[in-house]
Amino acid sequence: MIEIDYYMSHGSPWTFLGHERLLAMVKNFDVKLNIYPVNYGDIFPISGGLPVSKRPPQRQKIRLQELERWSKYLKIKLIPQPKFFPSKSLLPSLVIIASKIKNTKKEFVLANDIMNALWVEELDIDNEKTLFDIITKIGLDADEIMSLAKTSECTKTFENYTSKAIKNDVFGAPTFIVEDQVYWGQDRLDFVERHLNELSKSE
Repeated sequence: MIEIDYYMSHGSPWTFLGHERLLAMVKNFDVKLNIYPVNYGDIFPISGGLPVSKRPPQRQKIRLQELERWSKYLKIKLIPQPKFFPSKSLLPSLVIIASKIKNTKKEFVLANDIMNALWVEELDIDNEKTLFDIITKIGLDADEIMSLAKTSECTKTFENYTSKAIKNDVFGAPTFIVEDQVYWGQDRLDFVERHLNELSKSE
């Protein structure tokens, strides 16, 4: 079966902008999606990346322009500078991982709703009550998911995902890997779709 490895960050607007388009692709081509929340705080130092606040002024300026262009083009009401950005906690990613470990089949939806809370609703996703409400709204046991998210099992899985990302040359969010091809950025989803189309024809 065709697979997509999806390396994402809950605090990345670019991840959010491509998230639902990726899901549509997965459904259209009937492929397996492996979602990997990873720690870009560990990835950036070894790949030449910088957090937004440490990037040169001109790069920060163009980033905001690009976010406005893309959100308008995709008709997503993303706020380029939301009140609670950047997210300073790893808990939102750990919650997504906990959902995956519990085999809820809702980790993709959960990730979308967490990012929507940050980038559209301007909610504090580092706040446990905010996360609790998001988890509950999609029909999961929030107490169970939150408890698991705080365990060493989730932390270790998060570390393993991050190590896997580094091994596979991931340096930015989002990154999609199909076979041996690495696609960085939501603006590369057209190439991902072409790749999937080629693979589906050869099956």
